[in-house]
Amino acid sequence: MKLQDVAVEKSKLLILYSSIDGHTKHISEYIKDKLDQEKEISISSMEEYNQFNLDAFDEIVIGASVRYGYHRKNVYEFIETHKQLLERKKSGFFSINLTARKPEKNAPETNPYIIKFLKKVNWNPSIKEVFAGRLDYPSLDCANKLAILFIMVITNGPKDISQVYELTDWERVDRFVKSISKL
Repeated sequence: MKLQDVAVEKSKLLILYSSIDGHTKHISEYIKDKLDQEKEISISSMEEYNQFNLDAFDEIVIGASVRYGYHRKNVYEFIETHKQLLERKKSGFFSINLTARKPEKNAPETNPYIIKFLKKVNWNPSIKEVFAGRLDYPSLDCANKLAILFIMVITNGPKDISQVYELTDWERVDRFVKSISKL
């Protein structure tokens, strides 16, 4: 038997995302596309994870967005329900929030939302990261547009409500992909 005839079994990765406006889903799909040759990957919204047997995966990566200071309730519930399983597996977590657009708040150790979240769920994933999100003013309804504009005025963020602001550092996402590759 030749070496090239031996099939190398790929590790099985599940990427779960909780997305409000679709950007966390977009980043999750980007990660999947980058790793498709290396791993056997399934991807799902947090709302539909129960279609999978979580025990069948070697690795689980969770992506979650923040709106008005909090990750969505379904992320907290998932981790609370499956924390023992997550602790047995290689795991990753990434948070998407507009606060991460600031250099002093763009790392897991300095971003208040990821710090607060991981402390509350008492979970220490194998790898973690935080990315600035995408601010799509035109797609927001009036109430959300005004609320987010108010926050941007207070925090000196983008204020032109006719614009879409892509704030994600894609090189940083690529470094996270490399970290997932090494899980």
